[in-house]
Amino acid sequence: MRHKTRMAFLCCVVLPFLLVNIANCTQLSDEEKKARHQERGKAYFEEQKYQEALIELKNVVHLDPKDAKAYHQMALIHLKLGGMPDLQSAFGELTKAVELDPSIQDAQLKLGELYLLSQQPQKAKQHAEVVLVSSPNDPKGHLLQGRSLIMERDFEKGIEELKKSLELDPDNEQVYVDLARAYLILEKPEEAEDVLDKGLTKKANSPTLILAKGEFYSLQGKNTEAEALFQEVLALDPENYDYYVKIAGYYQTNQKWKETEEIYQRLATRKPASEVPQMFLGEFYTFIGDGAKASAHFQKGVELNPKSDPARNSLINFYLDNRQWDDVEKLMKPLLEAKSKSIVTKIFEARLILGRGNVDEAIPLFQAIIKDEPNQAMAHQYLGSAFAQKNETVQAIQEFTEAKKLAPQDREVRKALAVARMAERSYKMAIEEAQMAIRLNPRDVQAVHILGQAYFGEKDFSSAKNVYQAIIDQIPQDAIAHFQLGLIDQQDKKVQEAIDHFEEALKYNPDFVQALSHIANIRLSMGEAPQARERVQQQIERSSKNPYFYNLLGRLWMQAKQIDQAEKAFKQALDLNDQLQDSYMNLAELYHRMNRVDEAVMEYERLLDKNPKAAFAHMILGIMAEQRNEVEKAQRYYRKTLEISPKFAPAANNLAWLMAENGGNLDEALAHAEDAFSQQGGNPHIADTLGWIYYKKNAHIKAVSLLGEAVEKLPENPVVRYHLGMALLKKGEPNNAKKTLEFALKMSPTFPGAEEARTTLESL
Repeated sequence: MRHKTRMAFLCCVVLPFLLVNIANCTQLSDEEKKARHQERGKAYFEEQKYQEALIELKNVVHLDPKDAKAYHQMALIHLKLGGMPDLQSAFGELTKAVELDPSIQDAQLKLGELYLLSQQPQKAKQHAEVVLVSSPNDPKGHLLQGRSLIMERDFEKGIEELKKSLELDPDNEQVYVDLARAYLILEKPEEAEDVLDKGLTKKANSPTLILAKGEFYSLQGKNTEAEALFQEVLALDPENYDYYVKIAGYYQTNQKWKETEEIYQRLATRKPASEVPQMFLGEFYTFIGDGAKASAHFQKGVELNPKSDPARNSLINFYLDNRQWDDVEKLMKPLLEAKSKSIVTKIFEARLILGRGNVDEAIPLFQAIIKDEPNQAMAHQYLGSAFAQKNETVQAIQEFTEAKKLAPQDREVRKALAVARMAERSYKMAIEEAQMAIRLNPRDVQAVHILGQAYFGEKDFSSAKNVYQAIIDQIPQDAIAHFQLGLIDQQDKKVQEAIDHFEEALKYNPDFVQALSHIANIRLSMGEAPQARERVQQQIERSSKNPYFYNLLGRLWMQAKQIDQAEKAFKQALDLNDQLQDSYMNLAELYHRMNRVDEAVMEYERLLDKNPKAAFAHMILGIMAEQRNEVEKAQRYYRKTLEISPKFAPAANNLAWLMAENGGNLDEALAHAEDAFSQQGGNPHIADTLGWIYYKKNAHIKAVSLLGEAVEKLPENPVVRYHLGMALLKKGEPNNAKKTLEFALKMSPTFPGAEEARTTLESL
């Protein structure tokens, strides 16, 4: 009976009440809904629940896309959060705010400051002018105008604007600092010191002015006085994070790493329960390349405050940068299970998918993010990376360029753009981007390597040598720098110096097959074949699990006509890696030279009788059928190989080649070649196949990029050079095409395609 009474109560009282409330909710006008979201957003902001506040404000602009104040408020939240993705988002929100309502002066000024931060004074000045037109006596407008003019090196007008700002607001400490810096640039230290002293007379205990005076002393070489003032700042306001960051930033800018570390450690000691100093330390150690310490501090930040979004995001970003995919997944699991995802979470999710190799799945995710947040630089950057992995160089450059526009101080964007420029053989542009990346962080060894590669591609071997020698001076164990120096010495006919550098490369990287290959080739060119084989054998003893070394040894034995030894070496290579395309090709060539093809076919067919799923046996039979021009049979073997092992890159590559060369379906051939390339992107034979198919499909920019890469790794192969020459012609580079085709014919007048190369040259 009680149960029935309770049910009656629910039906008669509670249910009608709920229905009325639901009806009221659904009957709210858009203005009422907007007001409700604004109230919630304000409440969340006051509670410092910034992500929740952002969600409410996004609901506001969804209901009213022309609400400039909401965009302005979102920007203020992003600026408060302060991470790089948030700064990028703030830029977008401020841009939208001033487009909708140019009268929001704070938005104009903050957008101008962001432009200054990204070294774009012309645009910053435009926003200052908007403010000054409506408010000629706005001190912040004159300050922004002055700073912009000084960045443009118009010092006279810039100083005039700063003085005007100071007249209007003599209590603004930052103006004294900016004036002093302007005088220092003009090499007027007396005027600079006088300005700072005037400020300190007015505000004797101003940490900002004391800090500026300390920087002034440091620039004058008065380090003792500078240190004393830095310590005074921290004594005046020991709880203020900003001063620690500014002092550490000053030391870091001047490459005083020990002092930088000490300041951050001091902050961490003072704030042992705060995650913020740990994040600063993590960023610092990342900057100087100490990944182990960076990881430890990022992790400690999360341990100290598991609810801190910035701490967690810093650790996730670190894991993503270091390809620690499992760690990323573990940290992101609760974020991905949440009802709504922040823009940062969406970017991290897409980066993880891209990092796992699922390029086609990642691309639409980045595109969706950009559709919602077109000014999100990180999304453009990684969309560019995805296109680069697919060898879509033009689209990659387009995205990297957009990312650079939005985040010009991001060295990772600069490096990615430099690499993409090299892919299209625009080496001078690559040099500019790499140099900028180095200016942003002189300790970024990867950026220095990219600069060296760009100089090498531009054939400026002297500059390339200086770059790599500078790396060796700082990091003697850098194997790649030694290898590149060896290539340059080889180019300059300095044979022994080249060998010495290749040996150094192997000393620090025992598996560096290219270095060993160059040593062997030099020995062969000097008529020292036994020494070449002996040197390879020595390296095999040091690194016995490297299949490429056995393949190289097999080539040397084959060159010496020691058939049994060569066959043994090639088979040892395939035992270690059954997807090593070169070893299959070498083994098939060996059987062909020995007139043992029929015997070898019977041997591998017997093997298949015992084990029909032996993929490598199908593969070698396919190659031997191809050698005998049995195209259909070869294709059947390759298809069988892929049926057994779908990710068998050599089979996919060879099948794609046969289809493309024998009237097969080019779309299917392209799919096989792309699959092979996704598995073994560094294989020049696969790059050649994929590039040639792109050529046949009239995608000439992609073709040239891939075929150029193949030629760099197979410089002695006339067929690959012929392919590149034909692609260059179609791309609209007849002079380069002519040189490349002539070089191919000089190497061999009878290679497959030589006749077409000659006919093409006659038409040029």
